Amino acid sequence: MRGATRPTPENAVFISYARADNEQPPDKKAEGWVSFFWNQLRFELTDRGAAEAKLWLDRYEIEPHEAFTPKIEQALKQAKLLLPILSRNWIQREWCQRELELFVEQHADDDDCYIPVFKHRLERKHLPSLMQNSNARTGYQFFEIDPTGKTREFYWRGLKDETAYYDLVRTIAEVISDKLGIVRPVTMASSVTPASQTVFIALAASDLHDARQRLVNDLQKNSIKVVPEVDTLPDTAEAFESMIREALSQAVFAVHLLGEKNGSMPEGATEPIVPLQLRLAREMPYQRILWVPRWHRTETGDKRNPVDVVTKHFGALQQNEEIFGKEVTDLSQLLRERLKPASQAEKSSSGATFNQLLIAAADPEDEELATELANLIQECKLNVQLFDPETYAELTPETSAVLIPWGMASKENLQALLSRLLPPPAKIVCLRLPGGNEVEKRRFFQKGIISKKIEVLPENTQKCQDLLESLEILLPYGSES
Repeated sequence: MRGATRPTPENAVFISYARADNEQPPDKKAEGWVSFFWNQLRFELTDRGAAEAKLWLDRYEIEPHEAFTPKIEQALKQAKLLLPILSRNWIQREWCQRELELFVEQHADDDDCYIPVFKHRLERKHLPSLMQNSNARTGYQFFEIDPTGKTREFYWRGLKDETAYYDLVRTIAEVISDKLGIVRPVTMASSVTPASQTVFIALAASDLHDARQRLVNDLQKNSIKVVPEVDTLPDTAEAFESMIREALSQAVFAVHLLGEKNGSMPEGATEPIVPLQLRLAREMPYQRILWVPRWHRTETGDKRNPVDVVTKHFGALQQNEEIFGKEVTDLSQLLRERLKPASQAEKSSSGATFNQLLIAAADPEDEELATELANLIQECKLNVQLFDPETYAELTPETSAVLIPWGMASKENLQALLSRLLPPPAKIVCLRLPGGNEVEKRRFFQKGIISKKIEVLPENTQKCQDLLESLEILLPYGSES
């Protein structure tokens, strides 16, 4: 007799996997792939305030006396999202593919209801048919391919690439919480909340054409207008430039996709379309995101720092620019958050506004701290720039804030940096970290500058949010308008 069937919890995410992918290695020093992934994803969801997201995994949900098929079918019907762990074992299991088919049938009105996770590198022809079309999502790949073509898995008989693995899990947790509608609101007083939702997505070179199209499709599905709206490019440089200027004039935000190629060269032009569009956009007063795909590599196969990619090919970051280096799906999520209507955006209860956030190092030895902090804050979906002494432009004093991670810098280094911040921004915070002259740091006082001692930089997005809230740079969660 089958036991009573418990209802599937609200906000359930069904994880489809092949049992062979959860075998524990013979030495038993590492967890099975699926169990380890489940535990890490569960942690990330809880850490970002989305504990109500329920990860449905049959090994934890089906009692030994229960019938397997009815329970699976009920869970598929009631789940909000499907997360298939695609592998060589998964594609050989007819029931695994049937789970995907059943789920998509039950959610025919939602073409964005599953999140592909690739354990192995698989040829497109071996994937389920709905993943073979040109609009199919690339998913999240827990491996990378080196210049020789060899595949290196992030988790094989244990964790092999901690940074890459945890970054992917964190991204998947963000996507799940966003799709389930349980993302913790993160509002900086400078968040972009235009009444008009039109965004300029620069025309991309051939290597990023598909990524641009996926981004455009996702934004348009969420009622965000994208310009320019063209299928073919004008023949002449004059016509192309006129079209881009017109599109830029309609937008309130600009995004540029920067990869290996610079695109075609219109007749009569002196530069390809990718740098040409960025040059024209830099004449506009609004903010720009420069997206560098995470797979961007040097000719020797080494991963490139996104900042290095931009500065080498397009010059130093300018005012109102930031770099984003995650998946294109994460970029879409970021844009949707920033471009949501003003009626939905949270407003500051204190009246403070910061539409510029600058991270600055007072000494070369503190530059790594500044970069790490800027990356953390960027994960909080905030507009942030790294201080570059070569291209520094004046801040808008009433609406700017500066964070200085103070590690090894001397008091003289700090004073020299502060003297460059003219006119003085609305808020300057020195984060005193271990290192350097501790006596100087303890005795440091300057009117109008906040000095806050911390032992380490925040280790995750949640702790970064907490720090920014304590500094009144972020609005407290749940604050009233």
